Amino acid sequence: MDRALRRSPAISPQTLPHVGMVLHCEGPVPGLEEVAAHVAQRLPTVPALRSTPAGSRWSIAESLDISSHVEERTLAPGSLDAAVGELIGAPLPEPAWRLHLLHGHAPDGFALLFRVHHSLQDGGGILHTLEALFSEEAPASAAYPGFARPQRITIRDLATSVRLLLGGTVRRGAWTAHPEGFSGSREHRWRTVPLDLLRSAAGRHSASVNDVFLAALAHALVRTGERPPSTPAAVPFLVPVNLRRPGEEAAPGNRVILTSLALPGGERTAAQRLSLTAQATGALRSASLRAALRRITDLTPVPVLAAVRRSVTSPAHAAMLASNVAVGRPLAFRGARVTGAAPVMWAPLGIPAAAVLTTYGDTATAGFVTDPAMPGLDGLPDLWREAVETLA
Repeated sequence: MDRALRRSPAISPQTLPHVGMVLHCEGPVPGLEEVAAHVAQRLPTVPALRSTPAGSRWSIAESLDISSHVEERTLAPGSLDAAVGELIGAPLPEPAWRLHLLHGHAPDGFALLFRVHHSLQDGGGILHTLEALFSEEAPASAAYPGFARPQRITIRDLATSVRLLLGGTVRRGAWTAHPEGFSGSREHRWRTVPLDLLRSAAGRHSASVNDVFLAALAHALVRTGERPPSTPAAVPFLVPVNLRRPGEEAAPGNRVILTSLALPGGERTAAQRLSLTAQATGALRSASLRAALRRITDLTPVPVLAAVRRSVTSPAHAAMLASNVAVGRPLAFRGARVTGAAPVMWAPLGIPAAAVLTTYGDTATAGFVTDPAMPGLDGLPDLWREAVETLA
């Protein structure tokens, strides 16, 4: 996966495989030297930030000159979102990460943007980095908790895994009938809702917070002005699944695999869609299934995995990419409390829409990235929020 991501095609800075997180902080703006010193002090606990690719492996340096990796920018009032959308595509010389101190966009407080090449870190790796750098508690969010105990893999687990991995290679894409095609432009938007809204909806429908997130996305997609025309009865999604084991929390590279899900489309209420979504995602909550996915990915040659990934992200099979990461530790920078965390997603070529949900404290923030060449997607964030409010 790491090598495939390093070779991922890009036709513009906006389509480079860069991901990250914005931390909204309260309090006075620190100096750049103070931020650099803080990162340097905690760098030994984050080997990924000292890692560079070395063939099929990662080379981890003993030390790193932080000065070129921590940057500062003063923003115009109200311009944080635009700045993040611009910075995410900026070059990332090795080791491929940067931490940006951003301020001026609000009357008080500041923001820290951590961005990284996706080949170096997946969502779990980013969570570990942020918790290692900005929490006083031990990092705890990166590994999949179901791997804490050995899992017995069944034939059914293996068969379901193959279906989840290969389903997107045969399913027709949601946007193939649009004559506009896909472009190299990307637009970033964010929407924040109280986490209790998602939890309330999940409790009412015997679902998970992730089910509510996905069902609201599916509901929003079928309500856009341009419903995906080739799949009226189903909305295809690519859902990354965390396969990171205990002991791999700090490891560089990816421990994640893309799975293909078809969620209910058509004329349904949001509540009906959520009930059906919980059924569709049920298999992903199985620890033995995740163990089967990990075994398959460990044994499958890299060229085969790369070919599958190219297929499921091609226009012919285009689906929305949807991920979910939960920050499990309170974060702060030297006493300046982090009040919110906003994810920055990547939409590869062939994927016109992607979203990631980050839960932190009592808030849930969905980060959207869409291809403006595809009609109707500019309203997706607001329709998603409306669907969440309806379900709650």
